[in-house]
Amino acid sequence: MPRLPDPRFAPDCAIVVDGSRVPARTGESVAVALVAAGRPLISRSPKYHRPRGPFCLAGSCGSCLVRVEGQPSVRACRTPCREGLIVETQNAWPTAAHDLLGAVDWLAPRGLDHHHLLTRPPALNRLAVRLSRALAGTGRLPDAAPPPWPPAREERFEALVVGGGPAGLGAAEALAAAGRRLLLVEQERRLGGRLRARLGLPGDPPLEWTGAVTAAVRRAGGEVAFGAAALGLWRDGGEPVAAVFSEDPRWLRLVRAARVVLCPGGTAEPPLFEGNDRPGIFAGRGLAAALAEDGVVPGERAAVLGGGPEAEALAARLREAGMEAVAAGAAPARARGRRRVTALDLADGTRLGCDTVATCSPPAPACELAREAGAAVAFDAALGAFAVRAGPDGATGVPGLWVAGEAAGSAGAGEAAAAGRRAGEAARG
Repeated sequence: MPRLPDPRFAPDCAIVVDGSRVPARTGESVAVALVAAGRPLISRSPKYHRPRGPFCLAGSCGSCLVRVEGQPSVRACRTPCREGLIVETQNAWPTAAHDLLGAVDWLAPRGLDHHHLLTRPPALNRLAVRLSRALAGTGRLPDAAPPPWPPAREERFEALVVGGGPAGLGAAEALAAAGRRLLLVEQERRLGGRLRARLGLPGDPPLEWTGAVTAAVRRAGGEVAFGAAALGLWRDGGEPVAAVFSEDPRWLRLVRAARVVLCPGGTAEPPLFEGNDRPGIFAGRGLAAALAEDGVVPGERAAVLGGGPEAEALAARLREAGMEAVAAGAAPARARGRRRVTALDLADGTRLGCDTVATCSPPAPACELAREAGAAVAFDAALGAFAVRAGPDGATGVPGLWVAGEAAGSAGAGEAAAAGRRAGEAARG
């Protein structure tokens, strides 16, 4: 059962992957369509050609790079499906599913240092280096040059909110209520962040809240930019300036705003154990969103890593979808399987059979933009990562800059929404 038996999730188009037609739903990501088709192996690692599959399903990792319409190294999880879309797996021969170059990994079990391979005579060494370069990499050059980016246009808003998850929604709502003309930037095609997983955790705001916030922003003369991301934030003449871009449609905007509230959330990180890069291992939130929005049932038996309400809610959702879901607790010692995960070796020596692994550890705070703008960060030992140092109202000590949500540390969705509201209220004054 690759999808839930619901007419809403029935495929209505087909994409062409390595010459084969794969059923899909218009608008869902290529990665989601391939997982639904039972094909989590969609790429190979650059050097040893080890199997790779989508992990985060949210554009924050590089495990699902494919060639799309002749353009290499495109994230499958960020590429919407449409009828006849041509997708090719890359860095493999002939395909990622049947990569003969994977023999490199078998022939070099202790690793391969091509710089010291066949060092004499020099001509033979140059041949070895040239061959290794041909076998490694991340895809061939494009079939044609991509269209040029249009000139950047400069715009001014009273406020800029980066991130459309619970914290960003709270900040945008507070700013719009004060009549501030703001730009809300969200890299996905819809708002909600972790709320899109529909796990129903205590304190979670309803997903329908996104519609009310969108309407409030537009009533205040503002804008919601979907499928867009801020790639830089700096100060120009004492005023914050952000570079915001979108790939479809292609545009680049230099946004000046006296008030900037950063709510970029965090990035999913795989737990540390041998074989944690096997196809079939997913970030829990991304997997839950694929189930809720596209009806994707990723396998038959899932192991859920991590504890707490989020892991319990995800396991319950997978069971409701017809899967067997078991709690595996903390990180295992090793993942088994080659083309996809088949079992986990647990720390106590037992082996847990599964074809899907969902990780529910807190994400690493996305603090890069705040650091660019001069905000201080501190190491959070509980998260094992750096988080932005922000006050109760999100103040960072940098004039005009506030931070809320998981970028400032672990927080539930309700807590993040409340923190976003406090930051928005502080920024609107």
